[in-house]
Amino acid sequence: MPHRVSWIYTGVLAGVVVLGSLPPAEAQQDKPKTPLWTHAFNLKCRNSKQDKFDDKTRSFGMEVFKDENTNLGIFLLESGALGVSSGGFGEIKEPVKDSKSLTWMHGMDVKVRKTGEDKFDEKTQVLTIEVYKDDNTGNWVYITEKGYIAVAPGASKTGTAPTPGARGPVWMHGLDLKCRKGGVKAWDNDTKNWSMEIFRDENTGLLIYIVENGAISVVSGSETAPAPTPKSQAPQWMHGLDLKCRKGGVKNFEKTTQVFGLELFRDANNGNYLYLSEVGSLAVVRGDKNAKAPTEKPAEPEWRHGLDLKCRTFDEPTFNDKTRVYGVEVFNDPNTRATLYIDDVGQITAVAVKCYPCHPWFSLFI
Repeated sequence: MPHRVSWIYTGVLAGVVVLGSLPPAEAQQDKPKTPLWTHAFNLKCRNSKQDKFDDKTRSFGMEVFKDENTNLGIFLLESGALGVSSGGFGEIKEPVKDSKSLTWMHGMDVKVRKTGEDKFDEKTQVLTIEVYKDDNTGNWVYITEKGYIAVAPGASKTGTAPTPGARGPVWMHGLDLKCRKGGVKAWDNDTKNWSMEIFRDENTGLLIYIVENGAISVVSGSETAPAPTPKSQAPQWMHGLDLKCRKGGVKNFEKTTQVFGLELFRDANNGNYLYLSEVGSLAVVRGDKNAKAPTEKPAEPEWRHGLDLKCRTFDEPTFNDKTRVYGVEVFNDPNTRATLYIDDVGQITAVAVKCYPCHPWFSLFI
């Protein structure tokens, strides 16, 4: 097995763009539309020692919303993990009537090295991933045993389940990335390193990026690309971002509002953009192989709107006064034309868009 490709930076970190003062929510010229709750699920994920689902398998509650400001679907897990998709929500105008449960398609165990581990061996941790499809919207839903999710459009609403003759994942390459904490302008000896592996799901054609803590993101890939990646290359740092996020129910940005650090890298092996937050959450979108690295004169992220989203636990049948409310902020990264969602625990997700209007509060058309 080839050694890990580590990214090493020894100079001063430049090009970090910090979000400046933000308008209070009630001062917006056009207040954002309220998110539409569409449907909900309970889903399970085994660990590597469980061959079958049983009463000891961990369960998670998930809520699904349509962001009426962007027409994107938001998947929120009870852990705070986020997924966002551009597929299947355009025609939804009200909660899905007689919504269908998630359909389990297949599962997989993957080895993920931790920071400092150069090779795979018998001590390398094994993480379990379950793959479901949402028959209400046609999205793939991936969940790891650590309580992280990723979603992507393209699942067939009429396909056979479980996946006939399911094939195991193919390892492509591994990467090491760093991320500052919010407000920190340069990397130093205290900057957190995160290790991740990249696999191809031979059953869906999606590339799986999975971090050592179990965070996951998926993106379309090439089914014909050789595996492992020949002569894999180190990731390229593009720029850093600082994003603010209010707690659920908080109307205004304040001096005490949490600031999360994010880094953007490009996977030089395929051109994908990798957003990594300081808590180890990951969002991957298709990138530009020809963009210069680092980003020249990076522009500040554009705040678009904020949302409050409730998520029940798997054993919470109805919404109530004790149901957890997550604050979520939505930004545009004008440097990559990606739309970013971040919640008040630092979980992130993103979707690439072909174009969007200059005004940060103008709705996307995707």
